[in-house]
Amino acid sequence: MKKVTVLALSLVVAFAGSAFADSQILHLSGHAWEDDGPGGTFPPSNVGDGLNVVGILNDIEAPLVWDTANYEYTLHVRSLSSLGGAVFGSTHVVSYSGGLFTIYVDNPGPSQHTYGVNPPNGTAPSSFNDGISTYLDGYFSDFTLTFNTLSQSGSFSGTLNFTGGDVYSLLSATNGWTFGANLGNVSPTGYDFQMNGDVYLEIVSVEEASWGGVKNLYR
Repeated sequence: MKKVTVLALSLVVAFAGSAFADSQILHLSGHAWEDDGPGGTFPPSNVGDGLNVVGILNDIEAPLVWDTANYEYTLHVRSLSSLGGAVFGSTHVVSYSGGLFTIYVDNPGPSQHTYGVNPPNGTAPSSFNDGISTYLDGYFSDFTLTFNTLSQSGSFSGTLNFTGGDVYSLLSATNGWTFGANLGNVSPTGYDFQMNGDVYLEIVSVEEASWGGVKNLYR
């Protein structure tokens, strides 16, 4: 019986042997808030509330290129509209429609981007979307926020499709990228979340094995 069980498991590996690898190319950090009216706080997330993210590009991986000696790279996510939140104990889950994603290229300087407090304000998002060119531009086909009010932690998860930008031609694919980020509550006054995340493309490689090769394992 043990040999039959092992053989069955080997067949699963042999004929469904897909290996998944995450090719991370963009590493981002920043802060986020919901536009929920004067005195509004998150949670709750009401239908129509807008989620915004401002931040910086911290690192890239091939095939992308950048020039940090002469430029800085800032992020602005906007036009995410809440579809309303669901509550599961202390966990709040919010889905959003729409959503635009842009990384801007700007001249470096000590005060080029400033978060400030109680956004939107005089520097956020304006100091994050005033670049001299667009590094990458795209939109979300889905986006979900999950946040636990007890642990004060959560995540962003979205599917990102790129449409243009300075390095658009270097991408190995334009659609189906994942935007994933960890969230915390340590942020400047008026922001709802601190964010650290990545944009990556899941690559699937299939390894084939013959039936003869499986039988040889038991000879």
